[in-house]
Amino acid sequence: MENVINYVLIGIVVLMLIALPIMMNSKNKKETQKIQEQTNSLKVGDKVLTTSGVYGTITELKFDETQKLVVIETGGKEKSYLTVDAYAIYTVFKSEEELKAEALKKEEEEKAKLEKKEAKKESKEEKAVKEETVVVETPSKETEKSTEVEVVETAETKDTKKTKKSKK
Repeated sequence: MENVINYVLIGIVVLMLIALPIMMNSKNKKETQKIQEQTNSLKVGDKVLTTSGVYGTITELKFDETQKLVVIETGGKEKSYLTVDAYAIYTVFKSEEELKAEALKKEEEEKAKLEKKEAKKESKEEKAVKEETVVVETPSKETEKSTEVEVVETAETKDTKKTKKSKK
């Protein structure tokens, strides 16, 4: 019995040693891809923050065979220029136009979702209304041979009766 428990524990440890590097590698790939996308999307006029804490605006992009360089304009009244590697950009701040465009896009997506939900509700209601009148036969108390017919009205038949009354 102790041998089985030991083998199970060894198996769990081996699985953990195999799974841990795989999980860490996938996380690193996602982060690397995000940084690569940010670096490729840099353009003149973007407001940025570098990893060293310098705020500025991109004034020029230089691409060499081995590296991407970014010239950043910093300072208030007295301007200064700083050339850094593109991978030293920590954050790109979005302009007001981009923020407004994203907000509009989110609103449109929410409206589309609401319309889909309403369409689903309407289709369910239409299915319920399309049901025909139901005829239920129950045996009579007086004689078993004769049957009593009870007609159950659906919402659709009630609506048609109301419209007929209003037309008169």
